[in-house]
Amino acid sequence: MGLVKLNTDASFDHDRLSGTARAVLRDDKGRFIAGGNWKFDWCADVLTAEVLALRFGLLLAQRAGCNRLDVNSDNIEVINTMKNGGQSAGAAATVFDDCYFLACDFSLTRFEHCNREANRVAHELARLAKISVTNEYFEEPMDEIVPLLMDDVTVICN
Repeated sequence: MGLVKLNTDASFDHDRLSGTARAVLRDDKGRFIAGGNWKFDWCADVLTAEVLALRFGLLLAQRAGCNRLDVNSDNIEVINTMKNGGQSAGAAATVFDDCYFLACDFSLTRFEHCNREANRVAHELARLAKISVTNEYFEEPMDEIVPLLMDDVTVICN
């Protein structure tokens, strides 16, 4: 398997201090490899939710047998922290540490910030995870994201 693109995103409920994470893996041609969602019952803040989504995505990539990752998130603080060795002093410090060591298990891991428009598939999955009652992994794209995947492939090819 060549370079795999991992997109992650999270949603955070300030009132309940809980959230959801979604991750999507695609090959270098933009084809769907795997995805998943995870609901977490407690989370301190938005940053922690976003880094939990990253950890979820890295675990998904391990499970899918990926070797080389191009990790994309629309959260610049997550990306910059990971580019600087995962060092953090905030509430998410231990999760950043986990992510750093998980990332080291791959032969190549690049971290890149992308704007929300470029992260639409993961963003939509995070939104859908709010209404899902289960945590799940899937190897076929959900019907709700197929149009977004097609848009992304069109952009890659043009």
